[in-house]
Amino acid sequence: MRLIKKLPNPFLFSNGKIVSTLSDWEIRRSEICQMMSDLQYGTMPPAPETVRVETIDSQQIQNQNQFDQLRFIFIPDNKSPEINFDLDVKFYRPSSTVIEKRKKNLNNFGQDGLPVLIYVGDLSDMDRISILLDNGYCILSYHNNQLEPMEMGKPIVGPARDAYQRLSAEYTWGSISVWAWGAIRLLEYALTLPEVDSKRIMVSGHSRNGKTALLAGSTDDRFALVNPAGSGCAGAGSYLALDEGCEDLAALTSRDRWWAWTQAEFEKWTGQEENLPFDQHFLMGLVAPRPLLRTEGIEDEWANPKGTAVAFLATQPIYSFLKCPSKNGIYVRPGGHYQSQEDFEALRVFADWHLFGLFPTDDFPHTNFHQLPFNTDELGNCFDWD
Repeated sequence: MRLIKKLPNPFLFSNGKIVSTLSDWEIRRSEICQMMSDLQYGTMPPAPETVRVETIDSQQIQNQNQFDQLRFIFIPDNKSPEINFDLDVKFYRPSSTVIEKRKKNLNNFGQDGLPVLIYVGDLSDMDRISILLDNGYCILSYHNNQLEPMEMGKPIVGPARDAYQRLSAEYTWGSISVWAWGAIRLLEYALTLPEVDSKRIMVSGHSRNGKTALLAGSTDDRFALVNPAGSGCAGAGSYLALDEGCEDLAALTSRDRWWAWTQAEFEKWTGQEENLPFDQHFLMGLVAPRPLLRTEGIEDEWANPKGTAVAFLATQPIYSFLKCPSKNGIYVRPGGHYQSQEDFEALRVFADWHLFGLFPTDDFPHTNFHQLPFNTDELGNCFDWD
């Protein structure tokens, strides 16, 4: 593993002062949040003034669960209703039989509504969906390319950014922020539904969608649990601790690749990483004290699983400071760059534990969400503060 420099201390204010109290941390947290917006992801607009939701299709699927195809119509400014854009959303809901069965196994399940996963990406694989759906979780998924398409080396201003540009709104959001904006809109929709538990809404996604899930979950604390999967560079992976063959800042911001995913000036840090005033444990620290689970494939070299493990360890002192060390989690499985059924099962087990108090049992591959298949002494040497 290549270490560009030791990971910086998230408890160190920009003026050199050290966080020593919870109120200090709240101030430092705001400082980090602003840093992430200014330097990496850019600014995003607030909610549009009008959001209409139409049901396009509704049907019963396996195990008598319910599926609705929805269409969201966003109107940013009611004074210009002709400037609008759409987003197609899939809504999966568990059957009454599933819900009643779950209530028998979990005393507090369903008392305040049902838990919901906001999934970044077009989720249609029933093998993965059923892991959550058959355990009483609703799922809202959206195809984020509809908000902002992507083509390698050729950034496309999608319908969302185009609408706000036509309104002369000045936001510096890159594609990841556009997609995260969409996840937050689905969160707000879920909060309007009487059958949803407002305190148990999660967000997940894989690869670039994992980067999106992490950004959405770190900047909006209405998400109760955050699960970036295989998110790598600009996600849960370190910019400073790099495993062989992984995506780094130069690859991410290359004009031949995905430089438009972050805000326009972030590329200036390429080759200057030793001067970068943060690493991604700063971003993940914004999730605390809410549960955070990274799911990774040990053979997923491009997503830098070892660097993600370093950033996980560097986030742990924040969770410990806030007296919730078990809520900072990582699950590393065999295999490469995909979000597997095992990843979904890990998410379900972690959510059952931290949202409902159901401690993991031994029938899962491993129930220690701090377990790492790497040399932890080597990883721990990547930072020298706690």
